[in-house]
Amino acid sequence: MIEDSRPSGGLRRTHRKSRTGCKTCRGRHIRCDEKTPICRNCERSGRQCHYVAKVKEETENHTPPYAVLFQYPQLESAKLPPQELYLLQYLASFTPEVNFIDNKYSTWMRHVPEMMSKHRFLLDCVLGVSAAHHALAKSMPDSVQLGLYYRGRGLKGLQTALNTFSEENADAVLAASIILTWYLCDWKEWSSLTHGIHTIEASMESYKERSCFLSLIEERHVVPNELQPLPPTATESEIPKKEDTAALLELIARLEEVSTYLTGYEDEEKILEQITSFALMLQRKLPMTDPNEQFEASRMLRFACINLPATLLKKIRREPRAIVTAAYFFAAAMAVQPLFPAMGAMFFGYIALQPLSELVKYIDDQRNDPIGATKYDWDEVSELMLYPQEVSRRFRQRLGWPTGSKPIPYRSYSSTPTGSPKDEEP
Repeated sequence: MIEDSRPSGGLRRTHRKSRTGCKTCRGRHIRCDEKTPICRNCERSGRQCHYVAKVKEETENHTPPYAVLFQYPQLESAKLPPQELYLLQYLASFTPEVNFIDNKYSTWMRHVPEMMSKHRFLLDCVLGVSAAHHALAKSMPDSVQLGLYYRGRGLKGLQTALNTFSEENADAVLAASIILTWYLCDWKEWSSLTHGIHTIEASMESYKERSCFLSLIEERHVVPNELQPLPPTATESEIPKKEDTAALLELIARLEEVSTYLTGYEDEEKILEQITSFALMLQRKLPMTDPNEQFEASRMLRFACINLPATLLKKIRREPRAIVTAAYFFAAAMAVQPLFPAMGAMFFGYIALQPLSELVKYIDDQRNDPIGATKYDWDEVSELMLYPQEVSRRFRQRLGWPTGSKPIPYRSYSSTPTGSPKDEEP
C-alpha cells in the first residue's frame, strides 16, 4: 500500500510566492524562475515576457518611457508593455540624427512606425535592432538576449506573413526582411534572407508604384549579376583582384594621414582607430574565399553600420571633424566591399553611398553660407573629402552607374591642419 504523502489535516503544500517574477507568469498564476530578460516559461510557450519593475530609464533626460508615443503615435492603441516602450524610446533617441545623413533606407524607414502598428512581426524586428544596438552601446548582456528573443519572434512572424503575402503586407514583409539582414549572425541565414528579398521585390512588380520601396526596387535591377550575393549553398567565391587589395592598402594609408587632423578629438580618434584596426585585420586575413569567413570578418562593419555613435551623429551638424570621420567610415565600407564578394556589392553600398553624398553636399552648403564659412576652414575639410569622393566614384563606376565626374585628383594630406574655429578679428 502506498502511503499518502500529503500533509496531515488536508492542508496543501505551500511554496514561496514570487513577487518579482514577470507579469506574464503572474497573470497565469504560475511560478516564474525570474530569468532575465526572458523567463523559461515564456521562452517555452512563445509568450512575451515583461518585467515591469526591472525596466530602467537610462536616457540622458530621464524622460518617462511613455513619451515614446509622441515619437510613434501610431502605436498608442497597441498597449505595449514598458519593456518595449523603453526599447522604442531608445531607438527614437538616435534615429533622428541618422535621418540627417540620408541613405536608401531612410525614405521607407519613415513609414515603419505606421507599418509596425499594424504588423506585429515588423515591430518585433525593430525591437530586436534596438536591443542589439543597446547591447553594443551600453555593454548590456541582458540586451543581447533580448535582441535574440525579438529576432526569433520577428523571423517566426515573418514566415507566417510570407504564407499570406499580398499587397497589404508586402511593404512590412520587405521592411522586416531588410532589417533582419542588419544583425543576423549566420551566413546561410543571411544569404537565404537576402535572396528572399529579391524574390519579394519581383513579386511586387505589378504594384511597386504604390510601394514606399519604389526607388529601392528599381535600383536593384541595375546591379550586375556578378555583383549580387552568392546563394547560401555556395562554398567559395573569387579571389580578390590586385586592384581590390591595392585599394585596401590605400585606405590604410589615407586613414593614417587623416588621423593627424583628428588629433586631440577623443571621440573621432577612437572611431578612426577602430576603422584602421578593422582594415588591418582584413589585410591579415586576405585572401578570403570562404563565404562563412567573409561574413564573419564583416561582423564589425555590419554592426558599426547600426551602431555609429549617436554622439558623432549629433556633432555632424556643427563640427567638421565629425563630418570627416563619418565620411571616412562610409568610404571604408565601399573601399573594402570587393573583399567580400560573397555578400554582393549593395549591402554596404546602400548604407554608405547616399550618406556620403549628403555629407559632401552639406560641406558645399557650408562653404557657400556667409555665416558658416567664417567659423571653420571648410576649404580644408573639402580637401580631406576628396578621397572619400573618389572612393564613391570608383564604386559607382564598378556598378556601371553614371559617375558624373572624372577621377578626382586628391593629394596626400601633409600640411598641419588647423580645423578649429577660425580666430576672430580682435
